[in-house]
Amino acid sequence: MKKAASVILILMLVMSFVSVASAQNPAIGSWSFTTISPEGESKSTLVISEDGGKLKAMAKGERGERAYDSIEVKGNDITLVLTISYNGSPMTITYTGKIDKDTMGGEADFGGLATGTWSAAAQK
Repeated sequence: MKKAASVILILMLVMSFVSVASAQNPAIGSWSFTTISPEGESKSTLVISEDGGKLKAMAKGERGERAYDSIEVKGNDITLVLTISYNGSPMTITYTGKIDKDTMGGEADFGGLATGTWSAAAQK
């Protein structure tokens, strides 16, 4: 009986640790995402999730869904990388910025050809 209670207690502790670890990543969730580039302003939804300890990001907009190439979060610093087709050629966009509670934003580099800014607000 004591052994079963010990196993249950250990499982509960492990599960609570996993929940706390996931909750500590401030990027996870859905975000209203705005990019300002030399081409103008564009809006989409950014969905960041965690799968097997690895972050994944997905852009959702009028043209459908597109997975980001990569996402990295270190503390409150975030880097997102997305490759798009621009005038028939691939262009890699790198978004770098900071996360601050329910908002995030920073600079965008459009394949070394231009720069812009981006911002996001948590969807509740």
